[in-house]
Order: sequence, then C-alpha cells, then structure tokens
Amino acid sequence: MKLMIIRKMDRGCMELAQVDLKLLLCLSSLLKHQNVSMAADEMNMSQPAMSRSLAKLRTLFKDPLFVRTAVGMEPTVHALSLVQPLEKTLNQLTELFSKQDFCPNDCKRNFRLHMTSYLTQAHLPDIAEAFYIAAPNAQLEIINLQEKSLLQQSAQNIDLALCSQVMQVPEHFHQIPVGEEMMSCFMAKNHPLSKETLTLDNFLDYPHIVVSIGGGPNVLIETNLSKLGKIRKVGLRVPHYLGALEVLSRTKMLFSSTSFVADRFSQLFPITSRPLPIENNSLNYVLVWPPTVHNDPAQQWLRKLCADIIKNNLKSDKK
Repeated sequence: MKLMIIRKMDRGCMELAQVDLKLLLCLSSLLKHQNVSMAADEMNMSQPAMSRSLAKLRTLFKDPLFVRTAVGMEPTVHALSLVQPLEKTLNQLTELFSKQDFCPNDCKRNFRLHMTSYLTQAHLPDIAEAFYIAAPNAQLEIINLQEKSLLQQSAQNIDLALCSQVMQVPEHFHQIPVGEEMMSCFMAKNHPLSKETLTLDNFLDYPHIVVSIGGGPNVLIETNLSKLGKIRKVGLRVPHYLGALEVLSRTKMLFSSTSFVADRFSQLFPITSRPLPIENNSLNYVLVWPPTVHNDPAQQWLRKLCADIIKNNLKSDKK
C-alpha cells in the first residue's frame, strides 16, 4: 500500500512525494521490539525482508535509527523522537481506513429526504417522530419531489427519496421496495354515486379533482384512461392534498387517490370511496438513493428507519 503525501516543507527538512505505508509499520515494530527477528515475526516477514526495510528507513530518514551494541540494537536519538508522532500518525491512518460505527444520538448531520406532498402527508409524521427520538441533534430536510426531480438534481443533493413507479429514477440509483397501495375513487358521502356501483361511464360523468404534485397517482389514472381511449374532465387542480379533501366533501366532484391519507382524514371530512372502474390501479413504492451514499452508515440507518415505518404503515392500511 502506498501513502501519497505531497506538501511543502521548511528548508532543510525532508520533502516526501511518496512513502510506503508498510515501512512505517515496520519502523513501529522495530521501535517496539528493538530486534529485527522479532519485528519480522510480528510483521509476518522474513528476517532479510525486515533488514531491507530497515535499510530503506535509514535512507528515508537519513539516520541509522538503530545501532548495534553489546546488549543488542539501540535506537538513536532521532529514532526515539519518532515514537510519538509515528504512533499518532498510524492511529490516524487506522481511523481513516476503518469503517466508523454510527451513533444516531451523537449525530448532528442534515439529512435530505425527497417526497411528494402526498407521501409527506402519509408518512412524514411517523418518520419524524422516530427520527428525532433516535437522533435528537440531527436535522431532517424534506424536499418536494416532482416527476423528473431525481434526473435534474446532482446526486450530492440527494440522500434518499421515496417514490412510486410513475417517478423517473436514474438507472444507476439503488432501490428497495417498501410496499404498494391500491387506488380508489373518493367522493362526498352525499354524492349521487355514493350508493351506486362505479362504472367507467358514471366515473367520467362528473368533474375530477387533481392534486398537482408532479408524477403522482394522476399520471397512472391518465395513462390507464388513455389506453381505453377515454379522458376525464378536470374540475379543480390544487397543490394541497388536504385542500382537495375538503373541497371534495362539499362538491359533487370525484377524487382518485390511494387511500392511506384519505382514510386517515375520513372522520374530519364526510367522504367515502368506491373501487375504481379501471384496472392496473396500484402504486408500488420504493426508496431510492445514489451510489455516493450507499455505504454511508448514517444513510444506511436512515434508509432502514424509513423503510420499516413505511412498510408498517402500508401493511396496517391493508388490515
């Protein structure tokens, strides 16, 4: 292994462009044992190989480092002066090459989680609760996710994203599935269709509410309708999910959505739902992240936390 060290040195000092890291380990062992054979055994080297390393160290430091005496090898003054800085350097290098354990309680990082407004409404309360219990000094930043957001942003700005199959995800991103939701058609409890079987014809007879979140469930609805050569009338476009539910409860419009959030607020708003009269109406959710954060212990912790919560929420919703 080669350790590249490039720096400017004061006049009269040694300037190193390249140092063999193993030589430093050999020096540490020689200082410890003050015996070539014992140092060679510790380094799993032959004695001649350790002698050659000592010769290289003498050239490198321009000092004998060890001299033979009647009682064995004795370190020179310069060699003794290297003991503490060498130990410090090797400890720092060990830390550099070692995978650090992650402790959420000590973490002060900012984590960026990309989600649509619907998924924020559905899962953020539970994610945030668990996040701040485990990592009270860390920060969680929620970034609104649009259909092409992940293609347009640098990977450096993305820690983790929760999205469905209608979102465009870079091919090189990692991903894990976290569950699925079936879509339904929501309407006011006093809607004329609330007591009837929903058909494609009466589904298209009424105006629809669309939550403009970019790449959301509406993309799936429009795609499936276009395959049938049909189009629905949009009566309202709104950026906020809760606003859509309140308007829905007061009008004769229809609202196609997955059910997790709508069911959560069904007691607040007098709404009900019916199965959609079109096929292929499920959304599959995945957590995705760029390769740059794949091996980061902190990011691995965040991914597991989010995945466990979302899976549990979607599992509970099916009961």
